[in-house]
Amino acid sequence: MQNILVIRNLVKKYGSFPALDSFSCDIAKGVTGLLGPNGAGKTTLIRAFLGIHPFESGSIKFLDYELPKDLLAVKDKIGYQPEVDTKILKTSAMRYVTHMGTMAGLSRNTAKQRAFDTLHYVGLGEARYRDMNTFSQGMMQKVKLATALVHDPLLLLLDEPTAGCDPDSHEQILELISDLGNSHHKNIIISTHLLPDIERTASHVVLMNRGKKVIQGDLNNILRQDDKIINLQVRVDGDHNKFAQLLQNNGFEVTNATEIISFNIERDDDKKYLSIFKIARNNGMNIRMMTTYRQSLEDVFLNEIAKNKLEN
Repeated sequence: MQNILVIRNLVKKYGSFPALDSFSCDIAKGVTGLLGPNGAGKTTLIRAFLGIHPFESGSIKFLDYELPKDLLAVKDKIGYQPEVDTKILKTSAMRYVTHMGTMAGLSRNTAKQRAFDTLHYVGLGEARYRDMNTFSQGMMQKVKLATALVHDPLLLLLDEPTAGCDPDSHEQILELISDLGNSHHKNIIISTHLLPDIERTASHVVLMNRGKKVIQGDLNNILRQDDKIINLQVRVDGDHNKFAQLLQNNGFEVTNATEIISFNIERDDDKKYLSIFKIARNNGMNIRMMTTYRQSLEDVFLNEIAKNKLEN
């Protein structure tokens, strides 16, 4: 799959702190989730694309352009939804989005028509002439999405697009992002700490920590477990700590020893399955639940961050 962004050895420091530490990755076409804990460098990376945070060394290639050097040449190809609020006092959403369209290179008349259509698309058609100071946080997030979309860009950069939203607005924005990616084939980078949002909307993931890439790839491949190994979750009616220890003593790899005990097992190892019940019976316990478990993006996230901390 063709890459829309190629980033190599990006370095950005705030004093002695490396916000981006020789960061490199390839962003494929489609919807990519940019993940990482607070301070990982996500927002700095997005702002580096836009020349807001100049970097010391490295390169960013967008199609055949170098960023931010060629930013003026591609201003109509990139849309940006910032994390911070951008409303102007006593200004309607219609006027504001129209203005942002002209800033992206549209004529006044075209920008006005595009603002009308885009605000309707994000669900603010009836509120487009209202003062934005009367808007809820969810409505403001939709305005910011509209400003990113108004000039029909090739690439959307969305920084915490659902921040501060109530549940209804949160769901609506996720539906919009899914529609933009799936139905309108937009290339989107979503920077967020909300892992379920990425599982809902993205096809690719880049995980950052301490200014470095930890893992990246196709989301389905990252979440896919070894076909030969499954994770079992078991609940017993006795002492779960004791049962977890008994499993370990019998060669099982226990990954969690809370009330629900998790451990890995070869998919077709019938003897191992039977031995689980035998261990319970021999120790006066009954198995109340046994089920397989598919890892989530949160599992991958926490495991990779933990490994990254140990390596550093």
